[in-house]
Amino acid sequence: MESPQLKRVLGLTDLVLFNVVVIFSVRGMTTAAKMGPLSVLLWLIAVAAFFVPLGLTVTELATRDPGEGGFYRWTRDAFGGAHGFLGAWFYWVSNLTYLPSLLIFLSSATAFVIGRPQLGENAVYVVSLSLGVLWFSAWLNVRGLSAGKIVTNGGAIASWLAALLLIGAGAVALARFGSATPWNGQVLGASVGGKQALAYFGTLSFALVGLELAPVMGGEIRDPARNLPRAILISGVTVALLYVVGTVAILVALPPTQISPISGALGAAQAVADRIGWSTLGAVVAALITFSVVGGIGAWLGGAARLPLAVGLDSFLPPAMARLHPKHGTPAFAILLQTALTSVFIVASQTGSTVREAYLILLDATIIMNFVPFLYIFLALPRLRPETDAPGVIRVPGGRGVLWLVALAGFAITVVTLLSAVIPPPDVASSLMFEVKLWGGLIGFAVIGYTIYRSNRAAP
Repeated sequence: MESPQLKRVLGLTDLVLFNVVVIFSVRGMTTAAKMGPLSVLLWLIAVAAFFVPLGLTVTELATRDPGEGGFYRWTRDAFGGAHGFLGAWFYWVSNLTYLPSLLIFLSSATAFVIGRPQLGENAVYVVSLSLGVLWFSAWLNVRGLSAGKIVTNGGAIASWLAALLLIGAGAVALARFGSATPWNGQVLGASVGGKQALAYFGTLSFALVGLELAPVMGGEIRDPARNLPRAILISGVTVALLYVVGTVAILVALPPTQISPISGALGAAQAVADRIGWSTLGAVVAALITFSVVGGIGAWLGGAARLPLAVGLDSFLPPAMARLHPKHGTPAFAILLQTALTSVFIVASQTGSTVREAYLILLDATIIMNFVPFLYIFLALPRLRPETDAPGVIRVPGGRGVLWLVALAGFAITVVTLLSAVIPPPDVASSLMFEVKLWGGLIGFAVIGYTIYRSNRAAP
């Protein structure tokens, strides 16, 4: 009997929509708008110093090695198996806390759409809906990307439509009433202080993460060396424009003080609708945001599950991780394991105060764990570049000076983002305990990961 194989089912359009759904969100726009006019400048800096270098780096490395595993393979080849494992491990673990946060937001969004926002605080409702959507996404991913991409692609289109509606509403508000937010140097300078600006910048950088995820599925992409670079360019330009223009549109329609950190994107959409008299806009945008989140959950779940597959193929994880479904050719065990562990975190987030506090500490560590692999990705760029390349490899334009500029710019912004993530929130009871728990959790995950790596590497 022929052994199961990965199926190449993702084309250029699928990749563009995949990148959009994992990177862009209306929540990112409204979070930025809450910062005030300074957010537009921070967006431009984050795009120029992090997003563009990431796109150039991923393009070169993916065309040089487009195999299944993406940045895990690049890190392994540049720095060895242990570093490759830890980079993939931190990225995968960060999804165990990131996915529950998306699902909990989804619960609030669906409650808003059906007109019963109080349900978003009901633990039974939140857990039931979150687990239902999560396991439905897992089922689709086990069946294969040809099935899962239907929801993923639809989620990307929904996020586009939601953003365009808000941008259009901002234009209407500007034409009717003028800008609700003043735009001048004095307002820009008074927006936030230095430490707070650093924290905001880290938040915006985190919102731009995602171009590295599609190459992880390199073995399931049609002509990856050709389609990945084109998808990165198209989706990268689209996402950057939507974030910048969308944030400006919200600030034109609403002053930052009217953007609630509690109601977030849903409340902002409704406030914009109320201001211009489009009574149904808030509900429509909320429904689109809801569907876009469902698409994002499926994309992150399926994409991240390919990392244990690639690591398992190198025998750094138990053999079950490297097994493919006999019919669908997908890493079913890895997908189901990630789904089961994510389910535990969802339940933990809604339980007693002690467990909930532990979950919140892990959530604070998500950005750090998610960004550690980028240190490897950017440094792998100059380390893996040979003197000559095979045809088809798209190099970062310019000589080695430009190459190092791109790598060091991305590396530096990654360090800045990591530093911003360890700043205690302003409402934390004890900064010292926050730091102790945060670093304790990170060290704990690192020890667990390295122990798993050593035990499997040593296995006969």
